[in-house]
Amino acid sequence: MDLSKYLEQAADAGKRRNYAMAVKIYGQVLQIQPDFGEARAGLRKVLFQKVAQKPASKLTAILFGGVHLLSARLCRTLGRHAAAARAYERYLVHDPLAEGANLALGTSLQRAGHPRSALAVFAAYAEHQPRCLDACRAAGALFQGQGKFPEALAMYEAALKVDPRDQESLKARKDLAAEGALRSSGIEKAGSSRELIKDKEQQRQLERQERLQLSAEELDAELAQIEEKLQAAPNDGKLLRRGARLREMAKDLAGALDLVEQLARLQPGDGEIAELAGDLRIRLQEQMVAKAEKAGDTAAASRARAALHQLRVAEARRRVERNPADLAARFDLGSGLLATGEVDAAIAELQQAVKDPRKKNDALFALGRAFQQKQLPELALGQFEKAMAAAGTGVLAKEALYEMGAISQSLGKRDDALRHYTRILEQDIGFRDVAKKVEQLKG
Repeated sequence: MDLSKYLEQAADAGKRRNYAMAVKIYGQVLQIQPDFGEARAGLRKVLFQKVAQKPASKLTAILFGGVHLLSARLCRTLGRHAAAARAYERYLVHDPLAEGANLALGTSLQRAGHPRSALAVFAAYAEHQPRCLDACRAAGALFQGQGKFPEALAMYEAALKVDPRDQESLKARKDLAAEGALRSSGIEKAGSSRELIKDKEQQRQLERQERLQLSAEELDAELAQIEEKLQAAPNDGKLLRRGARLREMAKDLAGALDLVEQLARLQPGDGEIAELAGDLRIRLQEQMVAKAEKAGDTAAASRARAALHQLRVAEARRRVERNPADLAARFDLGSGLLATGEVDAAIAELQQAVKDPRKKNDALFALGRAFQQKQLPELALGQFEKAMAAAGTGVLAKEALYEMGAISQSLGKRDDALRHYTRILEQDIGFRDVAKKVEQLKG
């Protein structure tokens, strides 16, 4: 059955921002053909567009979609994975960015025997939320299973941007690099990648490129080769990327940035390259701050630090404008605005960032700081208390308790201040000056 005309209708509805109609059409197509990857990807795209226009409310999602979430979890427990996938889709209409539900949807589709739909879900979520390690890895594995090695490699590279030490992604990337070399040689079948690489020098180069660290001699040798090749092919994207990576490994951030900026001029629409350039600019400015501090030049350090804050704000704002639903970027923007004294704007961004489970604790703590700067101690106390409760234990929880103690002390609430400081003392007697604070309050 040809369903292409329905996909066209759904895509057209999405362009006209008639999201309800688009979701309905995609849903009907998937009822007929559950493993229709294109329809599943289109549905995710429309839902992401919808939430970008109007952020989802967790409360509304639970009220109207909570029953579907419970049903999905029950179906998974009973092994009814196709039914679980349908229930997760119904819930995600109300909360499209819910990480757990998206990952569970992909897993349920995979277990139900719908690999193309599963791949569409994982890949769409990884593209929209590139800091989701699990989505990147799952999409990489499915691409690899379908023989789409360049796409799989890109997913594992994205995963390693999130966690450079992720062993699963490191191993997969190494295997894929070898597989790519084998296929480019025209060899289709083999017992192992290592057996097929007859050229030992090529093997050494592949393995060296996959390592995160090289010796000084290896760095110098490969960098010399790359720069020689770049003289003959100055616009070769792969050479520019590898050269930038090598210069970064050699701690030549300025040289790395030069190559990345050249690459950005060649590929102006590539968001990953733009982010890499932004990260390098920030790291260079951090070096300037450290250099001024080491030299003891207070005025220069202050100027460099102010420039660093502005740079972080500009980069975070660029990422938010590119992807308004990127809550991690909103946290970075809120933190940067707070550092530059733009407190109201910072609060607005941080209140969005708390919706990201990975940034929730830090965002709550930063909101406490923001309300402190606005001289709203009661609101600050509320945010610090939430941050402490969410963190449970660890440094952030102790920092939140300390701030709560300081606020209570400033408000003349001696017993409350003593209670907060004592809770820190029970965990870590050497934390800041908390022992002295307790002694003073008791005295």
